Order: sequence, then C-alpha cells, then structure tokens
Amino acid sequence: MLTRLYIQNIALIDRLEIDLYPGFTVLTGETGAGKSIIIDAVGVAIGEQGLTEFIRSGEDKALVEAVFEVGSNKKVLDVLEQSGFLPEPGEQLILTRELVLSGKNICRVNGRQVNLSVFREIARNLVDIYGQHHQQSLLDPQKHIELLDEYGGDTLVSLKQQVNSLYEETAHLQSKIKSTASNAKEQAKMADVFKYELAEIEKCQLAPGEDSKFEEEKKILANAEKLYFLSNTAYELLYEGGKQKPIIDMLSEAVNSLKEIRSIDESIAPVCEMMESSLYQLEEAARDIKAYIGRIEADPDRLEEVENRLNLIRQLKRKYGDSIREILAYKDQIASSLELLTNFEDETTKTSETLVKVKSEYNKTAGRLSAARKKAAAALKNQITGELKDLNMPHVTFEVRFSPRTVPTAQGIDDVEFMISPNKGEPLKPLAKIVSGGEVSRIMLAFKTILAKIDSISTLIFDEVDTGIGGGSLHAVAQKMFLIGRDRQVICVTHSPQIAGCGDNHLAIMKLVNNGRTLTRVKELSMPERVDEIARMLAGGKVSPATKKLAQEILKQQELF
Repeated sequence: MLTRLYIQNIALIDRLEIDLYPGFTVLTGETGAGKSIIIDAVGVAIGEQGLTEFIRSGEDKALVEAVFEVGSNKKVLDVLEQSGFLPEPGEQLILTRELVLSGKNICRVNGRQVNLSVFREIARNLVDIYGQHHQQSLLDPQKHIELLDEYGGDTLVSLKQQVNSLYEETAHLQSKIKSTASNAKEQAKMADVFKYELAEIEKCQLAPGEDSKFEEEKKILANAEKLYFLSNTAYELLYEGGKQKPIIDMLSEAVNSLKEIRSIDESIAPVCEMMESSLYQLEEAARDIKAYIGRIEADPDRLEEVENRLNLIRQLKRKYGDSIREILAYKDQIASSLELLTNFEDETTKTSETLVKVKSEYNKTAGRLSAARKKAAAALKNQITGELKDLNMPHVTFEVRFSPRTVPTAQGIDDVEFMISPNKGEPLKPLAKIVSGGEVSRIMLAFKTILAKIDSISTLIFDEVDTGIGGGSLHAVAQKMFLIGRDRQVICVTHSPQIAGCGDNHLAIMKLVNNGRTLTRVKELSMPERVDEIARMLAGGKVSPATKKLAQEILKQQELF
C-alpha cells in the first residue's frame, strides 16, 4: 500500500507531502488545481516516463518519493528478494526518482541507486494507474490479446513462453538453413582446396624429424670421397706407416721399453700402464676406422633420392608450416574441416528434419495456447458481463472474437479482438468503433476490477474514470470503486460528487499564489469540509443550503453499499 508521497519541484508543486490511507481515497479540486499533476508524480515514482517538462519552472531538478508498506504480498516480496531489496519485517519500501534538466534520471530503492529497469520491475507490482492513455490501449485491438493473456494467469503465461521459445527456435533454424544454402558454393570450393592439400600432404607420408635425418645423410653422401681419403689416411698412419713406421708399431716399441724399465724400477709402472692402455685404444680405434672405411660408398642415386625428398619437404614447409610438426598439425586441422564440409549436406538435412519437428511442436503448443485462451475468454466474457451489469450496463453483450493468424508469431496463432453490443438487439461490433467515452471507462473499470484480483497489485489509481458518465451509471461506478477499496487501496481523481461522496478518505487539491507564483496544495478534509467540497462540486462553485443538504445525502450513500 502507498502510505506517503513526497513531491518536490513537479509542475505547480514546490514541496508537497501527502499521507495516504487504506480503502477508497478521492482527490477533488477545481480544474487546473493540479489533481492530475499528483497522478503524474506517482507515475514518475513507479518508473513511467519522466519528462524534463515535469520539472518546475526555474528549477534544475525534481524529486518524487513514494513510501510503501509491502505487507505479505508474495509476488512483490519475491521480486524484492530477487533484486536484493527485501525489507526487514515491518520495514517500509521507499522508491525515489530524481529528474534532472540534463535528462539524467536517478532511481533509488531504499536509498540504493539502481537502473531504471530494476526500478520499474519492483514498482510495477505495487501500483497500477488508469488514465486516459490506458483507455486508448483498451481501444487498440493489438492490446486485447495481452489483456486476455494477463487474465488467463500462470497457465497462459507458461504456454505463451513455450510458444515464444519454439517460435524463436524455428526462426533460428530457418535462418541457419538459409545461411548454409547461400554459402553452399563457397563451401564446395573450400572442400576442393582442402581435399587437394590433404592429398598432397598425405602422399608425402611425413615422419616427425625425418628432415634432420635426411640432411645428415645428404652431408655424408655428398662428401663420400673426402671421407674415404681422410679415414684411409688415418688408418695408414696407425697401421701401415709409409715413409715412417706405423704409429702403433712405434707405440708398441715404446711400451716394450717401459716394461723393461719397470723390471728394474717399479716407479715407472703407472706410466707403463698408461702407455699400454693407449696402445690397446689405438688398436681398437684402428679397427673401427677400418670398419668405417668399409661402409663408405659413393652412391649418386641415393644422394639424388635424398635431395629430392628434402626438396619435397621444403615445398610443403613453404605452403603449410615451418616444420614437419606444424605441417602434420595443419593436416589434422584441414581433415577436421573437410569432414565438416563433407557432412554439410547431412547437417542441412538434419537441420531441416529438426525444423519440421520444432514446427510441429510449435503448432501443437500454439494449439494448446489457443484452446486455453478460448477457455479463458469464456470465463472473461462471463465476468466482464457481470461487472458491466453492476456498472449499469444491463443489456451489454461482450465477446472475445478469435481469428487465425495467416503467419505464426511469437504470440501464437490467434488474433484476438474484443467485441461488444451495449444495447439489446444491436449486433456485436469491435469495441473501438461503437463505445462512448463513458462506456469505455466502465469497461476498463470492469477489467481493472477483475485483473486486480489476479495480479494482487495493492494500489489502484484512477485518473478521471468518470469521464463521460452520468446519472445512475456514476452511482454504479462509485459503488464499484468503494467495493474494490475493501480489498485494495483505491485512489481516484474525480469531478463527480457521487464518486467523491463514496470515498473513505477525501483530499482536496487547491491552487494558491505565493510571492507571485502559483502553487498546488493538498488538504485532508474533515467531514464538515467534505460537505462543503461536495456542495461546491454540485453547485459549480456557489454553495447553498440546498446543495449542502444534497451533499450530506450523497455522503450517506456508503451506508447503502
């Protein structure tokens, strides 16, 4: 429930604080006093469009603060908990909105700054405002399906979400098929390139590190003659000598001499052993050199074969990577890509099959949604008819007309339009074409009465709902708002004495001039003051004993409800 409203620098209001109470509260005052300004201020406080034009002339910013008692409203408590603003038991909820001439909006919840979307999500569960622009939405057939779905509650919300999800999935799959079809030629070209590259690499049968091995082999083959000459020279020096004795023979003589010395002087033994060991090592080295010479063979064919292999590897490196490891990694990559491209048609077929299934599921779910809507429409028809009878429209016939959509949409397969016949014997016609302003107001009030019971919004605000209504209809509207006020907080701006007389609370909006500037003020009226205010409304300004007496009679009408 809205318990207090603080307004600063909005239009004719400099500073204004209004206490509000449970039940049915009426706001009255002369034309231009600022009644609708207060409703606009509440709109700002709950996240509706905050225009810089609202800011009082000569000021650079405006502020509205709305204080609520949340109570046990589960829907509001859930939203507050999800947003991180759940108040402690008994603690109030304060919504603050600041408008600045620069266009910047500052929103706060219990003093903490939040973005406008979070602010609106919290506020929309607290207050519902009905004014002339809401009346226009009732006349828009495009809005009728939203009102019906709102009436249908959780069942329709769940089905509508499923339909929307399936619609989006259908659109995604259709887009995917269209995209892949448009890229088919390009993908075919890519597949041909990948096939060629893969064949070229696989034909080479590369092995990691083979390029290094072939470089070593090439080096040996290219220097076969030089290697033979050098190794043979080394062997001859060791074993054959030439102009001089072989090295091994000379070393053998040296060892024999040292052995003879050792027989006389044992101290030479270590040297003798070293020389003897060296002799054995040289003999072994000579044998190894001999074997190496036997392996050296000039093989021009093998050299050409090795060079050709290395040239092929270098060509692949120029195209596909700086090393064999990188070439093989690229091969794996294009093999994977080629598999995807090769499976392109299969994927397209699978996507098309999935699309058929999703479309079928969409049609089934949309059909269930349509059936649920029709069931809700039958219940809505009965409730709206009953409410309108209560509002002095006893002969009204109300229908919800369904037409199949030619193209499926996110909302399903239904076109919905409200049809009405206000008078007996008249055919049903679209709501927008035949109703008067007073009838629209009563129909909207009927919708608000029904929907308020469903959405549990605790505060309903009506801005001049009595427009175009007179006589017994006004009494019916007054009674309806009074009865709604038993379960909800109802606030109504009115020009009607009959409606004003039904209020549990009465606030008078007045205009005064202070220091050359016009200001709006609000006064909570006592019972004698209410009599005077309603008498003024009856007489158009000139109060007489007769109008006072009539005002007193009007104030007693609550007792009849």
